Amino acid sequence: MGDKHVTPEVLLEEIERLRGIMINTALKEGLVSNNTVKVSQVLDRKLNELDEIHLKKALTS
Repeated sequence: MGDKHVTPEVLLEEIERLRGIMINTALKEGLVSNNTVKVSQVLDRKLNELDEIHLKKALTS
């Protein structure tokens, strides 16, 4: 999916940063603005990457 060398900690920082951007964009432009939706989609991909890391870790433990 994403960069195979990204750590969960780095992803969590990026997720928090994107959440802040999404919230600010939504407050300024609305929940359904193109910019809010685009940031939300990037955030979703990062969350999916984090889930994938956790799932792989759980399966190998």
